[in-house]
Amino acid sequence: MPALATDINKLLTQTSLVVFPEDYVAVYLPTGIKAIPGEWFRPVTTRFAAVIQEPELVTMIVPLRKWLRMKNMFEKYDVSGLLKAITFDVKLSLVAGRLRIAIASALAAANIDSIPISSFKRYHVVVPKADLPRTVKVLRKLIESGKKKRTVQSKK
Repeated sequence: MPALATDINKLLTQTSLVVFPEDYVAVYLPTGIKAIPGEWFRPVTTRFAAVIQEPELVTMIVPLRKWLRMKNMFEKYDVSGLLKAITFDVKLSLVAGRLRIAIASALAAANIDSIPISSFKRYHVVVPKADLPRTVKVLRKLIESGKKKRTVQSKK
């Protein structure tokens, strides 16, 4: 694993992983779909979801249980296998781009496919459910490496 810059190590020392317990799916819809009612995305009923509009495709990452209730709203769709969502519970800063690169690099080195999603305040990755145990192990190792490097740098 490449050496991490000090600012990344600082972010890693402040990071904890949050694995949402729900199973998720990625749903691919054609453009021009009927509007999705806002109540489908209330924080009380949906802790994590992502909707991405592209010129020729709409991608939604939603809890499986929610998708099973809403799929009848759509005539055409394609659905992925089961996924898990992981959030990095750290306040992002200007060095967050390098944090995202470190996370993506660690997952790629472990041959783990992931969908990175960034909001204004948080960074998330969505991975195949079958890869969750390995993913958590790799990410915890990354976080621990940042904490160890930060401790060593503090002693100098």
